[in-house]
Amino acid sequence: MLNIKSEDFEQLEVYANEDFNLTHSIFHSKQILSSYSNENQFNYCKFNEDTWVLYDESEKNNRKIHFDCMSKIMLTRNIDDLKTIVKCWAATLVDKGLVSRTISVNVNYLLKVVTISNGFSQDFFVETIKYIQNRSARTRISVCNAVLNFFDYYPLVDEEGVFTEKIWEIKSKTETKIGIREIPSSQDILKFSMVVEDFFKLNLSDQHYRKYFCIYLWWNLTTILPLRISEFCDIKRDSLTEGDEGFFLKLPRKKQNNRRIQVIDSILIPKGLALAIKNYLNSTDKYGESTTLISYLSLPIDTYYINQRIDSKSFHSRAMLSILNDFYKNIVCKKYGFQIMEQEKVKAVEKGITLNNIINRKIRPNDTRHFAFLNLMTQGYHPVEIARLGGHVSIYSQYHYHQHLEYWVDSEVMELMLKFNLNRNIGQQTKDIFDEKEFKERFILRPSDNKEVNIPLSIGYCTDPNQNCKVDDHVFCDAWRISFEEFKEKAETIRKKINEKESTTKQLINNLKNLYQIAIKGFKNDLNSEKNVLFNRELIETSKQLKHSLYQLAMLKEKVTTNE
Repeated sequence: MLNIKSEDFEQLEVYANEDFNLTHSIFHSKQILSSYSNENQFNYCKFNEDTWVLYDESEKNNRKIHFDCMSKIMLTRNIDDLKTIVKCWAATLVDKGLVSRTISVNVNYLLKVVTISNGFSQDFFVETIKYIQNRSARTRISVCNAVLNFFDYYPLVDEEGVFTEKIWEIKSKTETKIGIREIPSSQDILKFSMVVEDFFKLNLSDQHYRKYFCIYLWWNLTTILPLRISEFCDIKRDSLTEGDEGFFLKLPRKKQNNRRIQVIDSILIPKGLALAIKNYLNSTDKYGESTTLISYLSLPIDTYYINQRIDSKSFHSRAMLSILNDFYKNIVCKKYGFQIMEQEKVKAVEKGITLNNIINRKIRPNDTRHFAFLNLMTQGYHPVEIARLGGHVSIYSQYHYHQHLEYWVDSEVMELMLKFNLNRNIGQQTKDIFDEKEFKERFILRPSDNKEVNIPLSIGYCTDPNQNCKVDDHVFCDAWRISFEEFKEKAETIRKKINEKESTTKQLINNLKNLYQIAIKGFKNDLNSEKNVLFNRELIETSKQLKHSLYQLAMLKEKVTTNE
């Protein structure tokens, strides 16, 4: 057992920045390790050697990774050399710029699990799960994160998803028990979304435009299409083409073997987004040759974020992370007045702050890939279709997204509430919107535009002179309103209706989750395949019912519950 506390190092995400491709990954890993070894005389990491030495700047000592433990593994399956794959994965952690203790601890966690499981052989499943479950809660999460990150990098190591499903279950239960949130809260996401949408409506300076266009494109593209951050950064300069159907964007997806799910490498994108890309290309061509869509050379001098060893003709994920942090600091916080404050700190000082101006966690580059997967699920896409769109070569990579479906529903409810009256535009109205009294008076009870129509109902009143109600309960109708006085009087009854609708929504969520579980486990079965019309119809119909229930729930909450 490693004698290191998980609190002492950065938490590894479960999403790998890249996926494995034998020839490309080995070549890229050797470059990464050579550059890393040259950074410090005490670093010694050679791809073909089994002992790597990483110098720890903070503790002034060396941390070692020993890959020779994998020599004892006797693989019974026909997969690529596992030691080589693990080394390539370890190199991606180095490339992310993680500190040496984070790299060494996570690689050693993986090596321990790989050894116990004999290369993730199902014959050693029980022993492996027992080892993980016997760790302390926070160490257990760290071990799960390391293994799941590796599975995301090389999913063929667990082709049937046996380890993936169980380890995600362990991770989810442990996080729930100790109160850890893997992805940002819906409030944090929506605040960032509104800032991005409003900021890019402004007449930006040339410097701000060149610096932050990658944020605009990343947010608008990867929240819809599940791209790894490395894939986003590697989109080529000439990837946009126009055809009879519209504009297509070619994605930098690696060629797949025939036995894998064939991923999609070209997608139709909205015309507005395509025109924004064309405008960016035209305005940044003058800064020099760029192999990637985002021009590194066009970044302003004060955004020279990454060192000289990075190819200046291409954009890189570390540059993207630096610009995202800059955007939070200078735009989200300085321009729009938000504060980044962890939940624990908020609780300690919440009496003296306005919670509406607090962001508990920044969105990380790979978070949007998660958002996109969840969004595709709620739209009723079959898991095989989602795998193709997301570049997953294994359908079992989707197991963990179901754990967060309830969260995503909460996020969609909030977004609908904002769309009804705020139109997601916080511009000059920012202070008004986040002012409790002003917000309630202007938006919550939402006075009718038709002040002459006020037809009394058992609860509230109708503003439609024809009373053409298309729902079973009038409180869910667009034309329904309620006065503040009556709202206070009948708040308990209205709350009961909200609870009933929430219960219906949760049941629909469970129905959708169950359908996805069936599809993932039985996608090779004709009854559950992507080509089965009846099964796909059930997915789409359940999705529509959930969307309708969400809309009604958001409609009622928007009118009567915000800032009660």
